Amino acid sequence: MSREEFMSGLEKALSGNVPPSVVRDNLHYYSDYIRTELEKGRSEADVMGELGDPRLIARTIIDTTPGGGEAVFEEYHSFGSYTRAAEENRQYEGGREDARREQGRVHYYDMGKWYYKLLAVVIVVAVITMVITVVTGLLSLVIPMLPVIGLVIVIMWFVRGSGRR
Repeated sequence: MSREEFMSGLEKALSGNVPPSVVRDNLHYYSDYIRTELEKGRSEADVMGELGDPRLIARTIIDTTPGGGEAVFEEYHSFGSYTRAAEENRQYEGGREDARREQGRVHYYDMGKWYYKLLAVVIVVAVITMVITVVTGLLSLVIPMLPVIGLVIVIMWFVRGSGRR
């Protein structure tokens, strides 16, 4: 697989599944990584073999991006002729566009993530602890008064009983 095939495969797999800024950032990252490795003297085939299938990389990126794969994002089409100047211009223009879009953006949260489940368990444990604390607090007030309440009931029983005779 060539560098161009890898980059277009990654772009195709990510586009529409994650925000365009995530696509752009990852394309930039992998392009820089490949360029750096080639400058070190490695062959393109070695670098591409190390990276593997762009669809698997895209799946990992989609799974780790909030809302990735669940929401519908606009398609990202701009890899084509990839130059440093073109990327810097895209980042500048994309940053302004992202800021305009950010005002009306809806954020999606995947409640199936482990940290949301942990938060739910912590909340449930806290509520149960509070309920137990309140109940034991009330019992600690009532239990010392049980002999007095019992004595009052016994006295009332005797008084009522002796008044009927």
